[in-house]
Amino acid sequence: MQASSSFPESSPPLPAASPPPSTGLLEHLCIEVLQEIGNLLSNGDQMNLRAVCRELGVAIDPLFYTFFVLRGDRIRRESGLHMLEKMAAGQLGWCRHAKTIHITPGSKPEAGEDVGPKWYPSDPALPNLLVSALASMHHIQTVVWNANSKDPDWVKEAIRDSLNTFPLLSDLQLKAQGTVNLGLTPIPTLTKLWVEAQDHWPQIQIVQDICQVVGRSHNLTSLHISVNANAGSDWSRIWTMLRTTLLRPNPSAHIHLKDLTTNSITTDLLTYLRSYSGTLETVSLERSHGSASPKPDPLASTFFETVLPAHAKTLVELSCPACHDGRWSFGVHNVDAILPLRQLETLDMTVNAGDVIDIDPPLNAVSLLLSTAALLPALRLLKIAPASYHRDIDSAIKSALENYTTHTNSPLLVCVASSSYMYHAQGGREHGHDWYALAPALSDEGEHSTLLVYKALDPEAAAVKRIRAWYDK
Repeated sequence: MQASSSFPESSPPLPAASPPPSTGLLEHLCIEVLQEIGNLLSNGDQMNLRAVCRELGVAIDPLFYTFFVLRGDRIRRESGLHMLEKMAAGQLGWCRHAKTIHITPGSKPEAGEDVGPKWYPSDPALPNLLVSALASMHHIQTVVWNANSKDPDWVKEAIRDSLNTFPLLSDLQLKAQGTVNLGLTPIPTLTKLWVEAQDHWPQIQIVQDICQVVGRSHNLTSLHISVNANAGSDWSRIWTMLRTTLLRPNPSAHIHLKDLTTNSITTDLLTYLRSYSGTLETVSLERSHGSASPKPDPLASTFFETVLPAHAKTLVELSCPACHDGRWSFGVHNVDAILPLRQLETLDMTVNAGDVIDIDPPLNAVSLLLSTAALLPALRLLKIAPASYHRDIDSAIKSALENYTTHTNSPLLVCVASSSYMYHAQGGREHGHDWYALAPALSDEGEHSTLLVYKALDPEAAAVKRIRAWYDK
């Protein structure tokens, strides 16, 4: 990942002199090769390299200035105001090259200062200066905005007004903390929208804001909504807005997502997903709450019986892990919904404890899932996890996996999460996972047979690293 250029520190200007002899042949390489080299360097190394000579500076500048961080606790300083003035005048590299901007209020107030509007001094020139500085970055494609309820109104207004000054803006990522009123306006160029609002505060206002954006974003193809479990019903309005055309200039301009991730799983969401077909490629339904119940789950039944068939020809990634034993887990009740997914490359599902511990192979849920996966020609990654904790579930899944046999080889990798694993990776190596791949079984004489079994892999094995790199693209 590219290191960020932090605000408001500036970088050294490009030298005007000819390159010194110590640069060797590096400056004679074409820009494309130099930029390939630059992509492998940290932000600090890029800064050093661009200072060597003008030719290297021209090549490295688009990389060095690609990421801009605007911290609210820094613009109050005199150096911050000076930086904004230079940006407003178009005098800094970020004005020409920045593609991503991350806006954050900062972390701590200064000694003796209260958290709140004092973070942003009421300098009469600052609001317009901030808008002008942001508008100077003509190539912004991604905005990451950490919005806080303690941000003063003029800050939110300055940022909001700037969003429509970015002609290439296609990706907006919002993280709302507290009760936030952003007053967002439509962004016609938007194709990706990511929203996280995990606080327990009422979320009606942020829902209204997002509805205004979604309702007029006829180019939207990717949507990520992650909200507090108690506010899921508030966000149902988003799914209704996706189906309606009242806010769009052309009544036929329907919004058909290609990529959807959410933990707000409601009837309105499933109704929207049933309303179209032919474009949806990635679905991730994060079941972050709920209670175990022996009763039928109408949402699960609707999803597997009517939603998946509508997208069987296009779906490439499906993730729908359950948070408790129930109908969202894989089993005989939904195997027929998975089998038609011939384009599927990644499948992430849970299994119920009773469907693994109480049923012997080849009829238990793990064996059935492996047999189903073998019939999906494009599948490269299968993730299996227990839906809930049971003292015997981890060993039962492992036993079912290691006792599974087949004569058909496959490049499929199987990733098994333990019952104590929380579904979101906590950075770095994915602790709590075991990786498996097919390999020839050993006969009683110690020779390889034509029978294949799943054997454990080193998490750092090349095959595992390749699948992770492919999955993270």
